[in-house]
Amino acid sequence: MPTFCNDELGVDVEVVDILQRQAVPYWKALQAANGASGPEQWGVILEAANKAKWFTKKIEPLDYSPAAARWLAEELALHLLELSTIPEA
Repeated sequence: MPTFCNDELGVDVEVVDILQRQAVPYWKALQAANGASGPEQWGVILEAANKAKWFTKKIEPLDYSPAAARWLAEELALHLLELSTIPEA
């Protein structure tokens, strides 16, 4: 299972192997928060991942520093993008 770790920011979380059953509810939760920006957006992304059961252990997004929330939110978004890439035949 993928692990996202940033010692300097105090982030160390493990996510499940993402399937459509986790990707779809994540995306729906993000769409519901359309218009969020900055720290609110990072919190929305992390809470969407919580609701979609991405994490092996539930996290509390509001307990993260803004830098840690931003870093993890960006890493998760990149992770889903990479998983969505169709390999060349």
